[in-house]
Amino acid sequence: MTDRLNIRLDIAYEGTRYHGWQVQAGETTIQGILQDLLGAAYRQRIVLHGSGRTDAGAHARRQVASFRAPGRLPVERLPLILNTRLPADIRVLAARAVPADFHARKSARGKIYQYQVFTGPVLSPFLAPYYHHRPYPLDDAAMRRAAAFLVGPRDFTSFCAHAAGEKDRVRTLRFCRLARRGHRLHFRLEANGFLHHMVRNIVGTLLEVGDGARPPESMPALLDARDRRLAGPTAPARGLTLIRVIY
Repeated sequence: MTDRLNIRLDIAYEGTRYHGWQVQAGETTIQGILQDLLGAAYRQRIVLHGSGRTDAGAHARRQVASFRAPGRLPVERLPLILNTRLPADIRVLAARAVPADFHARKSARGKIYQYQVFTGPVLSPFLAPYYHHRPYPLDDAAMRRAAAFLVGPRDFTSFCAHAAGEKDRVRTLRFCRLARRGHRLHFRLEANGFLHHMVRNIVGTLLEVGDGARPPESMPALLDARDRRLAGPTAPARGLTLIRVIY
């Protein structure tokens, strides 16, 4: 019997056309497409484990997934095998055999996300798939002060989608940085893990601070309330990109 390998894939995708990463009945997803192609390549059912879900319409520069399969295919050829069959907005960047105890989700020590906002009056159609358009003045300094209150181990229940099933909602936000170049405003966040819609809910709340709708100093009370209804709106998925998974 052919020895089974544990294989890691690094994947990039432009998520506009997809219903997120995770397989869902009746929906086109990144995981679903890749699993079907891997199953055809190996001529058996393949279960692909991602580092975590990404939302419908969100993107990834370097998502990580792992699976076990027989060693009948050269691992280094998997990107070519898959990319010739994948749609142009999904690409396997790299493939390699990894130790048996590696798991794309369970082995992850953290993730970095970027959320992009465009504040100019007109958003170019070439930027529209990747930016949330907010054509209003924003107080960047106030948003930075508010973001500083979120850094560290915190209970992020107030920034977690109502439907999320996580019982433990404490996460350690390692940084939440804002960078601006002209009308392009980028929020970059790193944490040991993220709750459902956590980044988008944080950004939606920080944008309210930037608009002057809530003071930066309200963040500690908002965290303590553990009430999603008190935080800001969920920012649209198109502005969100998974940058990197940390192992």
